[in-house]
Amino acid sequence: MPTELEAATLRIGTGVPVLRYTRRHIADTGRVVEVAHPIVRRGDTTIVDFRIDLDD
Repeated sequence: MPTELEAATLRIGTGVPVLRYTRRHIADTGRVVEVAHPIVRRGDTTIVDFRIDLDD
């Protein structure tokens, strides 16, 4: 469930579930080049669709 700040920021009620996740982008060398934490979205209307290209 959202914190009061998350609910206010997202303009939702405190009874609306949220999805919290961390996104990391990692270079071919293994070095982390970007981190976004936390990402907070409405849990009742969010669709997460990841497409990961693993070409060598």
